[in-house]
Amino acid sequence: MVLVAVLIATNACSDRVYTDGPIGESHDDPLMEWCAPHVDGKTTITANNGPLPNHAEVPITITDVSAVGAQGFTIIDVVLTSKNGAVNGAEYPPGPEGKGGPTWDQRVPAEGATIDPGEKWWLVVGLRAEADRAEMERVQVDYRDAAGTRYRYVAASSYSYLPDCDGSWKHG
Repeated sequence: MVLVAVLIATNACSDRVYTDGPIGESHDDPLMEWCAPHVDGKTTITANNGPLPNHAEVPITITDVSAVGAQGFTIIDVVLTSKNGAVNGAEYPPGPEGKGGPTWDQRVPAEGATIDPGEKWWLVVGLRAEADRAEMERVQVDYRDAAGTRYRYVAASSYSYLPDCDGSWKHG
């Protein structure tokens, strides 16, 4: 009877997802809003959501990256770069004009990637606009530590792809 209670309690705890993990706490409202205008009929944009710092003393592994509140946007790729540089709002993948930054050629797929203690990687998301007006509230990153504890981080930027914006950004 005691063993059953311990197993039930262990399973209940393993389903918990923490929002104040090694990457940091999720933000309630977007801190930045990016708006990319339609350019020459291009329908993809780069969304730089980094950095993702690991403040823990153990490695963390990204298990899933998803779009929160996406209307008209589809995630087509999610990568990590070791240095900031991917230009927000640029076509995805960033072209040869340097919009991917100096470490673009060394990017790694985000899902399944491990971030070691003290490391910091930038999360770059490729988005495809499936409509003339596409918006996404945030990017959500699910990850776990070596012990299997699950965490969730919600990035601080939102994105819009609209025919009437000027490619600007604003602080929330």
